Amino acid sequence: MNQKEEAVPDPARAALEQQLMQDPRFPARPVWWHEGTVLAVGMINDGGVKDKAAEDVCQLLHQQGLNNTSVEVYDLLKIQQDDDWNLIGKASCR
Repeated sequence: MNQKEEAVPDPARAALEQQLMQDPRFPARPVWWHEGTVLAVGMINDGGVKDKAAEDVCQLLHQQGLNNTSVEVYDLLKIQQDDDWNLIGKASCR
């Protein structure tokens, strides 16, 4: 059976975005939600893989009781300069 994932409710999204605003690693506003279940955040690419940062965002989601999401981290400067969504990290929050 193929179940459609349930989108993260707007209040939970807003609360998470407020938390991310406190973390200087995530300077991009807004964050992006794909179909309400995949959270995309922008970070400065220093050459390292950003899976740990994505896992940290998963922990924030888990604190709100949300465990049916994924986090993707994109190179912020590539998006701003070239509209190139270069994936530099990811985590499953399941």
